[in-house]
Amino acid sequence: MHFDSAASLARRIREKELSAEQLSQYYLARIEQHNPSINAYVEVFKEEALSIARACDKALSQAEPLGLLHGVPISIKESFKMLGTPSRLNFPLMKNYQADSNSILVQRLIDAGAVILGKTNVPTLLADIQTFGPLYPTCNNPYDLGRTAGGSTGGGAAALAAGLSTLELGSDIGGSIRNPSSFCGLFGLKPTENGYANDGHIPPLPQSISGRSIGVSVLNNTGPLARSAEDLELAYQILFRPDWDNLRYLPIVREQKLSPELKDYRFAYFDSLQGISPSQELRQGLEKMLTKIQEQGASVERIQIPANLSERIFKVWATLFGTMIGQNLTWPIKKLFYWRFLKSINQSTLPVKRELKQGLSLSYLHFSRAMAERAELISEINHLFAPYDAVLSPTAMGAAFEHNPKHETMLVDGQAVAYLDYCLPFVAFYNLSAQPVITLPAGLSDRALPLGMSMAAKHHCEATLLQIAKNIEALGFGFVPPRAY
Repeated sequence: MHFDSAASLARRIREKELSAEQLSQYYLARIEQHNPSINAYVEVFKEEALSIARACDKALSQAEPLGLLHGVPISIKESFKMLGTPSRLNFPLMKNYQADSNSILVQRLIDAGAVILGKTNVPTLLADIQTFGPLYPTCNNPYDLGRTAGGSTGGGAAALAAGLSTLELGSDIGGSIRNPSSFCGLFGLKPTENGYANDGHIPPLPQSISGRSIGVSVLNNTGPLARSAEDLELAYQILFRPDWDNLRYLPIVREQKLSPELKDYRFAYFDSLQGISPSQELRQGLEKMLTKIQEQGASVERIQIPANLSERIFKVWATLFGTMIGQNLTWPIKKLFYWRFLKSINQSTLPVKRELKQGLSLSYLHFSRAMAERAELISEINHLFAPYDAVLSPTAMGAAFEHNPKHETMLVDGQAVAYLDYCLPFVAFYNLSAQPVITLPAGLSDRALPLGMSMAAKHHCEATLLQIAKNIEALGFGFVPPRAY
């Protein structure tokens, strides 16, 4: 039952095959059993969850189902505000922070009848591709406890993969939904860029222990992780209805292609970026997926991202990332952040060192120039992708890697690879372009580790992307549970 979809569990509760309280008790028992070895959750709301579950059962007995997730246990990333709960971001200066309100997205999940079991683990300030830090224990991958679950939505991905939750609310500024989904064999959706400063996600950091968040939100996306494309679609429909009060998530009239047949779609793919190519096992996973898609009669074409285009993309992304991360930090903390990643930046082939420093300086001139060039880059990418319904690419260079807190180089097919090069290029590309992207499971490697691919579509074509994901999942590319769970 712990690997059943959220949609199927919601149906069973509505049809009174099981109660919301029974289901929450079941998941809470699994959390108590398995979380000590995985460290997926950093806060578990046992009594609150059971109380809400009982309220769901009472409402249903009076023929008043609360919504699409009535009684379904879910988890949320620790960085989302939830009234009376901490959002520490694994950062000592935030250790006493308690939210005085709910994120609009958390509230929408509550209104849909979801039972929030707890908050999941994150790296310090959400600024790493692994999930560890000074306040919380290191999050482990359920497929191999000696490996990372990814970051920054690492705890949520680990909880889903181990059957400790049914859905996760995550966020993504540099692959933070997509890398954990890839490393844990999940579906993850980074929508068309949709984060904003007052949606109840931190950062931007609050200005006091109980104060509101202020600042700009750029590159940031909020979105769901799930074990099926159906659940991803369900969560998307709940989370991103129009928010007319804040003029966000507004409806965009754009033609969608919603065929159940893959032959009706035209695909492109690329497997190299800025001279960086994935591991052999990941290339094999991509080739297998492309072959299956072609066998359905779909058009598949290999494309290349010009080197001058990718270089500009990474430079602009680094400037904007630095601005986003540094905007609420004191000068000493910004310096510490920069020095923490300096070794891995120096090892990387990505042209980001000078630009990250510029972003952290919070120069309005650098920021505005980067925003202007971003608009030009998005136009160029749109032109390159225009003939295709979807574009496939790797998510990371390979499967989940062994814990690497010092950001040392890693071996890929016998060659040393920089830490940032392993995880950043194929995901940061789409944070800069702002396009919607779904991570797709592509089976397990010979080491029984999940492999994940990215699939992008045109801006505001989430419906098309979700339909294609369901079609590909039907070919056998779905979640494969880890053996130990």
